[in-house]
Amino acid sequence: MKGIILITFLFLGSLTFAQQESQFSNAFNNPYLFNPAAGGMTSVMQFEFTSRSQWMGYNGGPRTFVATGNSPIKIGSSKQAVSSFNEGDETFFKNPEKTTGSVKHIVGGKMSHEGIGPFIRTAVNGSYSIHVPFSKTVNVGLGIGIGWSNFGILQDRVILYESDDNAYEQFIGNSSSQNILDANAGLVFYNKSFVGGFSTSQVLNNNLVFDGTETESNLTRHFYFHGAYDFEASSTFDVSPIAMIKLTQNSPFSGDFGLRFRYNKASWLTLQYRTGNSMVFQIGSNLIKNLYVSYAYEHGFGPIRTTSNATHEIQLGMYLGKNRNIKKELKDEGN
Repeated sequence: MKGIILITFLFLGSLTFAQQESQFSNAFNNPYLFNPAAGGMTSVMQFEFTSRSQWMGYNGGPRTFVATGNSPIKIGSSKQAVSSFNEGDETFFKNPEKTTGSVKHIVGGKMSHEGIGPFIRTAVNGSYSIHVPFSKTVNVGLGIGIGWSNFGILQDRVILYESDDNAYEQFIGNSSSQNILDANAGLVFYNKSFVGGFSTSQVLNNNLVFDGTETESNLTRHFYFHGAYDFEASSTFDVSPIAMIKLTQNSPFSGDFGLRFRYNKASWLTLQYRTGNSMVFQIGSNLIKNLYVSYAYEHGFGPIRTTSNATHEIQLGMYLGKNRNIKKELKDEGN
């Protein structure tokens, strides 16, 4: 029993002194994963599913599943809504371009489920953002998200030394989950070649309380800074320096720095260094019918490389634009 309680408090205590939010190697394909203001920059709908498996050599290692979606909507006199995209159903279609110069309203949502050993967390979040022109070629966006999450312990994954442990039943058995209301917010600015942003999650800094049982842990605020710039090397190749900095109180500095190489704005290869001694290798491509897929492998070469050198992440997404009204276009041309 002492071992179970010790492991439990070590885990809960780590929530105060470490990064609590999941890290994603493919985040630059969809910055909406960590910034509620970053959806709708391209004026098309984007839906995505991400699966991340860490510590593959360790039984009970972290597993994360996330589904996101965001779309521009028309409100009042705003002219910008969903644009048409890949009308010819091209294979290896080009990524949608970021659009600026007009007001955009964007709604989105995120569902996630993550677990490590017997500990799980499920969350649902909805967001709204507004993007306004800062100049003719630059837009600025502000976004906020509100959501619910449930943090709990799967009792069937807990192994007791004594099956009739009364202390366990009283301490954990009757207080195995907590429902939490939380919020996040973000800022983004961008043009066709550049994007930069700031966001924060777990804004309410909730304390962890299990059925009235106080702990010394809380869901600490996280702060994200990210940026990328596209340089055209030729008519078919471009390269983008990318960077993300993640800050959390009482946690070591965390940053991702790398280069993304793209061919014809349809296929890409990314190399990243993540502080904490790991490298990330990512490859992806756009496919037929507006689908895209990306795979990332994280290789650790620090002291814990024996368990962290097999982290895999798969991302499957889709862009959707509005359907063209051919009859109306022909009628307008006739006039």
